[in-house]
Amino acid sequence: MKPSLRPRVWISWLPVLLYAGAIFINSSGPSAVTLPPFPHADKLAHLAAYALMGWLVLRALVITLNQPPTSRLFLAAALIAALYGASDELHQGLVPARDSSLADLAADGLGSVLGAWLFGRVHGKTGGKQ
Repeated sequence: MKPSLRPRVWISWLPVLLYAGAIFINSSGPSAVTLPPFPHADKLAHLAAYALMGWLVLRALVITLNQPPTSRLFLAAALIAALYGASDELHQGLVPARDSSLADLAADGLGSVLGAWLFGRVHGKTGGKQ
């Protein structure tokens, strides 16, 4: 890796790492919410949390590779964010007073796709140039 590329890589991936750490810490203890304000509110929270993760990962890829958001980068970002969601669900299954569910995993995956897609819409196309 070129020395001039290192600062760009750190700057672009630091928010992803910090956010992943915040998710991990939040998942390591009992849920802060005992009664959701409406049915399935936790799924909406998962969707929103992983939309931000998808956004941050695509942003990091775009900055690191110095490319516009292409279909391949969109797919990579959505997959990376969704895989982190899967690892978080596994982690939650090991934490007392927490549980993991396929519905949470689906919300994480959908949020990952949504966040990457939104980044692509705001900062360029998600299709076209490969």
